[in-house]
Amino acid sequence: MKKNHLSIVIPSYCEFDRLPKYLDTLVKTFQGNSNVDFIIVDDGSPKREFIKLKQNIQTHLSNPKIQLLHYESNIGKGGAIQFGLDVAKGNFVGFVDADGATPAYEVERLWNAIDTNKKIDLIAGSRIPMMGRNVKKSFYRHIANRLFSYYFNKIFDVPMYDPQCGCKIFKKSAYTKIKHKLTDLRWLWDTQLLVIFYRNQFTISEFPIDWNEIPNSKFNFLKDSWIVLYSAWKYRNIH
Repeated sequence: MKKNHLSIVIPSYCEFDRLPKYLDTLVKTFQGNSNVDFIIVDDGSPKREFIKLKQNIQTHLSNPKIQLLHYESNIGKGGAIQFGLDVAKGNFVGFVDADGATPAYEVERLWNAIDTNKKIDLIAGSRIPMMGRNVKKSFYRHIANRLFSYYFNKIFDVPMYDPQCGCKIFKKSAYTKIKHKLTDLRWLWDTQLLVIFYRNQFTISEFPIDWNEIPNSKFNFLKDSWIVLYSAWKYRNIH
């Protein structure tokens, strides 16, 4: 029986410091798994920043399981993910944030969970504070996440605890059927992904994971939150 193959996209913008450390742990965690590869997509970082990133991961670039892609202009996190998915070879695909907030061993747990359950079309990491899980984030971020989740549930009527976690894995065949409906290339791309999967009756599973808040987030809560809230309202009828 042919094994499933997973391609993980890592969107990156000015991540020459955080991403190399995270990539080290991902490669080490999956080193015994020949059917998992990684696609790093640099989202138009300034040339100097991109060169630093390339230098800092140089030891991994000879590995055929790791690709580094780059384009000149910044189009957004969603655009970078989509760019990577278009070249992904796996019959399963996914993405994870470059900051390393989702530990490599949790990415592996998510993959094992969906790889062994044919009924799941998309599995989403979920930062649920519960016995047996280690979720570390500031009080301010926790409140912001809970407010968005409440808003998300009311706007889209999708019963998810944590739609914002930056680690999701899904069947490429399902994604191919709905990718033309994804229109937001920045912060709302994965929100659209979840809603469209749900409204097209694909099976979604939330999976509690360990998660650590990493300083220097690219998301500006004061500025970007209003954009996200408005965009969610704008896309409320997306199918």
